[in-house]
Parts: sequence; C-alpha cells; structure tokens
Amino acid sequence: MVLRSLVAVCVALVLVGCETAPEEQSAGFVKNPEMMKHYDLLPVQKAWVDPNLKNVNYDSVMIKPVFTQNQLKTSKMENANIRTWLEKEDKDTRDFAKYTENAFRRAVYNSKKFKLVDKAGPRTLILELALVKIVPGKPGVGAAKNLAAPVVGSFRAMAFVMAPVRAGVGAASDSPMQASVAIEGRLLDGATNKVVATFADREKQTSAVFNLKDFRAYGNLEQIVDEWAKQFVKVLEARPLKTGVKVKKEASSFSLFNF
Repeated sequence: MVLRSLVAVCVALVLVGCETAPEEQSAGFVKNPEMMKHYDLLPVQKAWVDPNLKNVNYDSVMIKPVFTQNQLKTSKMENANIRTWLEKEDKDTRDFAKYTENAFRRAVYNSKKFKLVDKAGPRTLILELALVKIVPGKPGVGAAKNLAAPVVGSFRAMAFVMAPVRAGVGAASDSPMQASVAIEGRLLDGATNKVVATFADREKQTSAVFNLKDFRAYGNLEQIVDEWAKQFVKVLEARPLKTGVKVKKEASSFSLFNF
C-alpha cells in the first residue's frame, strides 16, 4: 500500500517536472529579437514570421554552415567540463556546428515536400543557424549518476521507486550541471535574400533514470539538434500558422531510459 502511494507521488512529480529550459537573451544573430513571440503552434520558444510569407510557394531549402561567433557567456559551473580543461572546446564547437548543419541537411533530404539544394533560387528558402550557447555534458558526473548502485536490503525497492522522482526533478530544474544548447535561426527568401522568418530556442538534456548519452560530453546535445532538425521540417511541411496544425516537440524532457 505504501509502495503504491509512493509510485503515485512519483508519477505526479514527474508530470509536474517536465518543462523546457528557460529562454536565453538574444545573442544578436537575429535582428530585432523584440519582434519574436511565443506561438503555441510552434515547437520553439519564440519566433517571428513575415505576415506576407507564403511558404507554399517554396519547394527547396538551402542550408548554410552554422555560425558559432558571439556566443552568450557561460557560468563557471557550466564551463566545468573536462573538454574545456583539456582545451578541446574550440575544436568541439566546430565539430558540433558541423554536426548541426548535417543534422538539418539530413532532415530536409528526407522531407517528402522539400528538396535539399546547394544553390538558392526563387522557390528556395535559405536557412542560417547560430549556436549561441553551448553547455556540454559532464561525462564524469553522468557516469557516477548512472552507475551508482542502489542501496541494499529493504531500501532497494524504495531507491528504485524514488529514481523517477530524482530524474523528474532534474527535468524541472535549470541546473548548470545539465547539458543544454541555445540556437537562433533565420529564413531568407532565395530570390530576394530578404529575411522572412526568425526563431530562437533553448533546450536542455532529457532527464532519465538511466541516460546512456551522459557518458559523452556532446551526446545529449546531438540528440537535441536531431530533434530540432526534425521539427524544422515538420513546421515547413505543416505550415502551422496557416493551417492551425500544431507541431509538437520531438521528445519529452523526462524518460525512464534514454539511449
């Protein structure tokens, strides 16, 4: 009976604890960020769309290399990472930017309505992205968290039941110990080079009882980027601000097991 009650409490706390990371201040990549606002139909924190945009006229997307300049500052705790201590941060940032570009290219390539192109034209949208804040994971901390053995004896069941609560609280908190990434993007008309839409989002890692991606500094961030890329294509295809079809986030902020 007590165990059943604890399970109910766990579920309640996990459901309350699932939320997106708080918004970051604009890094300046997107001009006039004050024009962006939140739309319930879009899976990003805020966006702006030219009211004259008719993206039904577009059938292709060109993706430019991802910018990493002018990043927002990270705190000492966010920066406490073995990759930074080994002075690998600059190379990691370049590699992660390339991973981001390739993730969006793959997503567009797999689209049934849009084709991936390398040259802009009158029916092409140009996507420019900037990674404005990168907080890699901390593999040492992640390994300790995932491999910690539950206490023995009569408390083993209690430890198992409470594990989702700890993960759920992690999903709700904005801890510098968690991996997170902030992005800004703009879409340009391929014929006029005019900005027709902008967006900004920040996501933190999925909180899980066991998270295999915690063992790599960029494992959680790659998962976030892959989800952003899929969402981007879904928005292009569904045109939610015109059709009223909501595009949901790809993944929950909490999972029992994240592989």
